[in-house]
Amino acid sequence: MRNDPGHRRDRICRVIAAWMVFSLLLGHSIPARAADRAGQTLLLGVHPYLSYGELQNRFLPLAHYLSKSLGMTVRVRVGRNYAEHVDEIGNDRIDIAYFGPISYVHMVEKYGSKPLLARLERNGKAALVGHIVVPDNSPLRHVTELRGKAFAFGDPESTMSTVVPQAVLAAAGITLGDLSHYANYRGHSNVALAVLSGQMDAGAIKSEVYEEFKERGLRSLARMPEVSEHLFVARGDMPPSLVEKIRVLLLGIAGDPEGMQALKALHRDATGLVPVSDGDYDPLRKLLTSTGQ
Repeated sequence: MRNDPGHRRDRICRVIAAWMVFSLLLGHSIPARAADRAGQTLLLGVHPYLSYGELQNRFLPLAHYLSKSLGMTVRVRVGRNYAEHVDEIGNDRIDIAYFGPISYVHMVEKYGSKPLLARLERNGKAALVGHIVVPDNSPLRHVTELRGKAFAFGDPESTMSTVVPQAVLAAAGITLGDLSHYANYRGHSNVALAVLSGQMDAGAIKSEVYEEFKERGLRSLARMPEVSEHLFVARGDMPPSLVEKIRVLLLGIAGDPEGMQALKALHRDATGLVPVSDGDYDPLRKLLTSTGQ
């Protein structure tokens, strides 16, 4: 049987078939690895200062702009809370992170510095502003009158809805124990609604949300101290060449009509992204130290 021509043909066919399968697999494995590299996905992480859907709508245009400019997919990831967001970038699980000032300060304290990319500029100024608000018909006229009242804060890690207002209250001689009660709400809009609905006597929100809700019956009781604006940072182990490429794109975004459109989706009063240094957040650190936070 060993010299049977039919048997030899079968063996030859099996060898040829095996070789073809091996060649096919080899041919597919090389492009697949290249496609994985070419299709690298970057995560753009955002803290949940507004609702999930609202943040997706605001940041998707920026993600698309970066995807097109970098030649790789950029996906938006909204954190479940501020603390998780800090830990995700601190542990280098997010490639590009958008940070509130206090979250950035806490991240550096806990994990050390990360590559800085750019800082938000709104109406030509890279400063974050907020208000302590009350209903229009409230008899309250001064922060000192908040003793014994109910106060609405945002996330415990929120700069303008928790950290700075607590400093303002402390400067007026009011501790959390001096309030009748207080609560933390998810997002600035929910703080505004809690005050408007009468659930709380007062609350703290950033200026953007105040402008949105003041026509519905909110009044500013006090304008809070300014601190350096939100910023973008990169993953700690990101290749320096990619960090620089993203930084250049962000800093030049106002000069590109498509980029500016993406930035306006983020904040309608945004005027650009500007250089940032760690020292820009030293005044906030001093504020925290002075009030024991």
